[in-house]
Amino acid sequence: MHGVIGFTPGVFDLFHVGHLDVLRRSARSCDRLVVGVWSDELAERVHGARPVVPLLERMEIVGNVRGVHDVVPLEEAALRPAWDAVGFGVVFTGADASPGDSADSVGSAASAERELEGTGVRVVRFTDLAETRSPVLRERIRLSRAGGAGAAPRTSVA
Repeated sequence: MHGVIGFTPGVFDLFHVGHLDVLRRSARSCDRLVVGVWSDELAERVHGARPVVPLLERMEIVGNVRGVHDVVPLEEAALRPAWDAVGFGVVFTGADASPGDSADSVGSAASAERELEGTGVRVVRFTDLAETRSPVLRERIRLSRAGGAGAAPRTSVA
């Protein structure tokens, strides 16, 4: 296989324009894009909430995005096992932290660089991604079910 294999991991729950943005940018920045989709259990352990959309459905959605060549399930957040299995040369991350998270949180560029040190893998951090995030959508769903008005509508930046 010639060319650069790129890898981007994530939950990809409640698929939205922010996910599409990171996948499009990742695909444009490598020759072959492999996406690691976190298992329901891993997402719950790391983020404290089980995904709304089950793993197999999230994998099906992500696998049908133009530019994605392969999708693999991830049972752990560590990048080294994924690197051993996939052999990627570049890993893509989104914004380093959600409000309340540290810059060293799981999935951050700093965390990826530390973990992949010595492998030759390049870490690319995308900034200014579309602002929609799954936790925001999850909260809006919760508020709507509780009868609350939720946040005011906004337009996308994508």
